[in-house]
Amino acid sequence: MTDLFLLKKPGPSHGNRCIGFRFIRRAPGDTKLLIRPARRKSLGFTLVELLIALAIFAIMAVMSYRTLDSVFQTRQRLSEETARLRDVALLFARLDDDFTTLLDRRPRNADNLLDDALRLTALLPGADDATLVFTRSGFAGSTGIAATPQRVGYRLQEGTLELLLWPSLDAAPRTVPQAYPALTQVRDAKWRAMDRGGNWQNVWRSTPVGGTTQSNAASLYPAALELTITLASGDQFMRVFALRNGGA
Repeated sequence: MTDLFLLKKPGPSHGNRCIGFRFIRRAPGDTKLLIRPARRKSLGFTLVELLIALAIFAIMAVMSYRTLDSVFQTRQRLSEETARLRDVALLFARLDDDFTTLLDRRPRNADNLLDDALRLTALLPGADDATLVFTRSGFAGSTGIAATPQRVGYRLQEGTLELLLWPSLDAAPRTVPQAYPALTQVRDAKWRAMDRGGNWQNVWRSTPVGGTTQSNAASLYPAALELTITLASGDQFMRVFALRNGGA
Protein backbone atom coordinates (compact mmCIF):
# COMPACT_ATOMS: atom_id res chain seq x y z
CA MET A 1 0.00 0.00 0.00
CA THR A 2 1.24 3.46 -0.89
CA ASP A 3 0.37 6.56 1.11
CA LEU A 4 1.09 10.19 0.32
CA PHE A 5 2.55 12.17 3.17
CA LEU A 6 3.06 15.93 3.37
CA LEU A 7 6.41 16.52 5.00
CA LYS A 8 6.77 19.67 7.07
CA LYS A 9 9.65 21.29 8.81
CA PRO A 10 9.27 23.52 11.86
CA GLY A 11 10.02 27.16 11.09
CA PRO A 12 11.34 29.80 13.46
CA SER A 13 8.35 32.13 13.30
CA HIS A 14 5.81 30.84 10.80
CA GLY A 15 4.97 27.47 12.25
CA ASN A 16 5.47 24.44 10.15
CA ARG A 17 6.97 24.89 6.69
CA CYS A 18 6.35 22.46 3.84
CA ILE A 19 9.54 20.94 2.50
CA GLY A 20 8.14 18.44 -0.01
CA PHE A 21 6.01 15.40 -0.80
CA ARG A 22 7.04 11.76 -0.84
CA PHE A 23 5.23 8.52 -1.68
CA ILE A 24 6.03 5.89 0.97
CA ARG A 25 5.14 2.21 0.50
CA ARG A 26 4.30 0.24 3.70
CA ALA A 27 3.09 -3.24 4.46
CA PRO A 28 -0.66 -3.93 4.68
CA GLY A 29 -1.97 -3.54 8.20
CA ASP A 30 1.01 -1.50 9.30
CA THR A 31 -0.26 1.54 11.16
CA LYS A 32 3.15 2.95 11.98
CA LEU A 33 3.72 6.33 10.41
CA LEU A 34 6.79 6.35 8.23
CA ILE A 35 8.30 9.74 7.64
CA ARG A 36 11.43 10.15 5.53
CA PRO A 37 13.10 13.51 4.86
CA ALA A 38 12.86 14.77 1.27
CA ARG A 39 16.16 15.18 -0.58
CA ARG A 40 16.94 18.62 -1.83
CA LYS A 41 18.37 19.08 -5.35
CA SER A 42 21.83 20.67 -5.63
CA LEU A 43 21.75 24.30 -6.80
CA GLY A 44 25.50 24.54 -7.82
CA PHE A 45 27.58 23.48 -10.85
CA THR A 46 29.62 20.38 -11.27
CA LEU A 47 33.35 20.48 -12.02
CA VAL A 48 32.74 19.31 -15.59
CA GLU A 49 30.26 22.11 -16.18
CA LEU A 50 32.75 24.67 -14.83
CA LEU A 51 35.52 23.33 -17.08
CA ILE A 52 33.26 23.48 -20.14
CA ALA A 53 32.25 27.06 -19.31
CA LEU A 54 35.90 28.08 -18.85
CA ALA A 55 36.86 26.46 -22.16
CA ILE A 56 34.08 28.32 -24.01
CA PHE A 57 35.11 31.60 -22.37
CA ALA A 58 38.76 31.05 -23.34
CA ILE A 59 37.83 30.36 -26.97
CA MET A 60 35.67 33.51 -27.14
CA ALA A 61 38.45 35.57 -25.54
CA VAL A 62 41.01 34.36 -28.11
CA MET A 63 38.66 35.10 -31.00
CA SER A 64 37.92 38.58 -29.62
CA TYR A 65 41.65 39.30 -29.18
CA ARG A 66 42.44 38.29 -32.74
CA THR A 67 39.62 40.45 -34.07
CA LEU A 68 40.72 43.50 -32.07
CA ASP A 69 44.36 42.96 -33.00
CA SER A 70 43.45 42.80 -36.68
CA VAL A 71 41.44 46.02 -36.37
CA PHE A 72 44.32 47.83 -34.63
CA GLN A 73 46.87 46.62 -37.20
CA THR A 74 44.63 47.73 -40.06
CA ARG A 75 44.19 51.11 -38.43
CA GLN A 76 47.95 51.50 -37.96
CA ARG A 77 48.65 50.58 -41.60
CA LEU A 78 46.05 53.07 -42.80
CA SER A 79 47.59 55.80 -40.64
CA GLU A 80 51.07 55.05 -42.00
CA GLU A 81 49.85 55.02 -45.60
CA THR A 82 47.97 58.28 -45.08
CA ALA A 83 51.08 59.94 -43.62
CA ARG A 84 53.21 58.58 -46.49
CA LEU A 85 50.79 59.89 -49.13
CA ARG A 86 50.67 63.26 -47.38
CA ASP A 87 54.48 63.54 -47.37
CA VAL A 88 54.67 62.65 -51.08
CA ALA A 89 51.97 65.18 -51.90
CA LEU A 90 53.83 67.89 -49.95
CA LEU A 91 57.04 67.08 -51.83
CA PHE A 92 55.34 67.33 -55.22
CA ALA A 93 53.71 70.61 -54.19
CA ARG A 94 57.10 71.98 -53.17
CA LEU A 95 58.67 70.90 -56.48
CA ASP A 96 55.81 72.41 -58.44
CA ASP A 97 56.40 75.73 -56.67
CA ASP A 98 60.14 75.48 -57.39
CA PHE A 99 59.70 74.85 -61.10
CA THR A 100 57.13 77.61 -61.57
CA THR A 101 59.63 80.15 -60.19
CA LEU A 102 62.72 79.15 -62.19
CA LEU A 103 65.10 81.96 -63.05
CA ASP A 104 67.49 82.14 -65.99
CA ARG A 105 70.41 83.11 -63.77
CA ARG A 106 73.79 81.39 -63.95
CA PRO A 107 75.55 81.51 -60.58
CA ARG A 108 79.24 81.27 -59.86
CA ASN A 109 80.47 78.28 -57.92
CA ALA A 110 83.15 78.13 -55.22
CA ASP A 111 85.84 78.03 -57.94
CA ASN A 112 84.49 81.31 -59.42
CA LEU A 113 83.26 79.49 -62.52
CA LEU A 114 79.85 79.98 -64.08
CA ASP A 115 77.48 77.11 -63.39
CA ASP A 116 74.34 76.15 -65.30
CA ALA A 117 71.07 77.78 -64.39
CA LEU A 118 69.62 74.25 -64.39
CA ARG A 119 71.71 71.11 -64.29
CA LEU A 120 70.73 67.43 -64.10
CA THR A 121 73.39 64.77 -63.70
CA ALA A 122 73.22 60.99 -63.71
CA LEU A 123 76.31 60.67 -61.51
CA LEU A 124 76.21 60.32 -57.76
CA PRO A 125 76.38 63.82 -56.29
CA GLY A 126 79.23 64.89 -54.08
CA ALA A 127 78.98 66.05 -50.49
CA ASP A 128 78.27 69.64 -51.58
CA ASP A 129 76.34 68.98 -54.78
CA ALA A 130 72.94 67.66 -55.91
CA THR A 131 71.53 65.48 -58.67
CA LEU A 132 69.25 68.31 -59.80
CA VAL A 133 70.26 71.89 -59.12
CA PHE A 134 68.67 75.10 -60.40
CA THR A 135 68.11 78.78 -59.68
CA ARG A 136 64.73 80.03 -58.54
CA SER A 137 63.34 83.28 -57.23
CA GLY A 138 63.50 83.80 -53.50
CA PHE A 139 60.76 82.68 -51.18
CA ALA A 140 58.08 85.27 -50.58
CA GLY A 141 57.61 86.25 -46.95
CA SER A 142 54.51 87.43 -45.15
CA THR A 143 54.62 90.67 -47.19
CA GLY A 144 54.37 88.74 -50.47
CA ILE A 145 57.57 90.30 -51.79
CA ALA A 146 60.02 87.74 -53.21
CA ALA A 147 63.48 87.66 -51.70
CA THR A 148 66.74 87.48 -53.62
CA PRO A 149 67.24 84.56 -56.04
CA GLN A 150 68.26 81.29 -54.47
CA ARG A 151 70.19 78.21 -55.51
CA VAL A 152 68.24 75.00 -54.82
CA GLY A 153 69.06 71.33 -55.31
CA TYR A 154 67.73 67.83 -54.62
CA ARG A 155 69.59 64.58 -54.04
CA LEU A 156 69.06 61.10 -52.59
CA GLN A 157 71.25 60.50 -49.56
CA GLU A 158 71.05 57.34 -47.42
CA GLY A 159 67.36 56.69 -48.01
CA THR A 160 66.33 60.35 -47.69
CA LEU A 161 65.50 62.74 -50.50
CA GLU A 162 67.23 65.91 -49.36
CA LEU A 163 66.59 69.54 -50.22
CA LEU A 164 69.78 71.60 -50.55
CA LEU A 165 69.77 75.36 -50.05
CA TRP A 166 72.87 77.45 -50.71
CA PRO A 167 73.32 80.51 -48.48
CA SER A 168 73.86 82.77 -51.51
CA LEU A 169 73.46 82.53 -55.26
CA ASP A 170 77.15 83.09 -56.01
CA ALA A 171 79.07 80.74 -53.73
CA ALA A 172 82.13 81.94 -51.86
CA PRO A 173 85.09 79.61 -51.37
CA ARG A 174 84.34 76.66 -49.08
CA THR A 175 80.64 77.45 -49.16
CA VAL A 176 78.50 74.39 -48.34
CA PRO A 177 74.72 74.11 -48.72
CA GLN A 178 72.30 73.32 -45.93
CA ALA A 179 70.58 69.93 -46.30
CA TYR A 180 66.98 69.39 -45.17
CA PRO A 181 64.97 66.13 -45.37
CA ALA A 182 62.25 66.46 -48.00
CA LEU A 183 61.07 62.82 -47.95
CA THR A 184 62.26 59.88 -45.85
CA GLN A 185 62.23 56.11 -46.43
CA VAL A 186 63.06 56.46 -50.14
CA ARG A 187 64.64 53.51 -51.96
CA ASP A 188 65.26 55.25 -55.28
CA ALA A 189 64.67 58.62 -56.94
CA LYS A 190 65.14 59.03 -60.70
CA TRP A 191 65.05 62.31 -62.62
CA ARG A 192 64.59 62.72 -66.37
CA ALA A 193 64.38 65.78 -68.61
CA MET A 194 62.31 66.01 -71.79
CA ASP A 195 63.73 68.05 -74.63
CA ARG A 196 61.63 70.12 -77.02
CA GLY A 197 61.42 67.16 -79.38
CA GLY A 198 59.74 64.95 -76.79
CA ASN A 199 62.79 62.80 -76.05
CA TRP A 200 63.71 61.91 -72.47
CA GLN A 201 67.26 62.58 -71.30
CA ASN A 202 69.01 61.46 -68.10
CA VAL A 203 71.46 64.37 -68.23
CA TRP A 204 70.73 68.04 -68.88
CA ARG A 205 72.69 71.25 -68.95
CA SER A 206 70.92 74.52 -69.57
CA THR A 207 74.12 75.91 -71.07
CA PRO A 208 75.29 74.06 -74.21
CA VAL A 209 78.80 72.65 -74.11
CA GLY A 210 81.15 75.18 -75.72
CA GLY A 211 78.54 77.92 -75.42
CA THR A 212 79.08 81.46 -74.26
CA THR A 213 80.47 82.08 -70.80
CA GLN A 214 78.50 85.28 -70.21
CA SER A 215 76.21 85.25 -67.23
CA ASN A 216 73.33 86.77 -69.19
CA ALA A 217 73.38 84.13 -71.94
CA ALA A 218 69.97 82.60 -72.63
CA SER A 219 69.61 79.14 -71.10
CA LEU A 220 68.06 76.12 -72.72
CA TYR A 221 65.49 74.62 -70.39
CA PRO A 222 63.81 71.25 -70.90
CA ALA A 223 60.14 71.08 -71.77
CA ALA A 224 59.43 69.01 -68.67
CA LEU A 225 61.07 67.27 -65.73
CA GLU A 226 60.02 63.85 -64.48
CA LEU A 227 60.59 62.46 -60.99
CA THR A 228 59.96 58.79 -60.14
CA ILE A 229 60.15 57.90 -56.46
CA THR A 230 60.28 54.35 -55.11
CA LEU A 231 59.67 54.13 -51.37
CA ALA A 232 61.11 51.54 -49.03
CA SER A 233 57.68 49.88 -48.90
CA GLY A 234 57.81 49.30 -52.68
CA ASP A 235 55.20 51.96 -53.52
CA GLN A 236 56.14 54.01 -56.58
CA PHE A 237 55.07 57.55 -57.46
CA MET A 238 55.76 59.43 -60.68
CA ARG A 239 55.14 63.11 -61.47
CA VAL A 240 55.85 65.14 -64.60
CA PHE A 241 56.41 68.89 -64.17
CA ALA A 242 55.90 71.03 -67.26
CA LEU A 243 58.30 73.96 -67.60
CA ARG A 244 57.63 77.21 -69.35
CA ASN A 245 59.65 78.15 -72.41
CA GLY A 246 62.93 79.67 -71.44
CA GLY A 247 62.34 79.05 -67.76
CA ALA A 248 60.45 81.55 -65.61
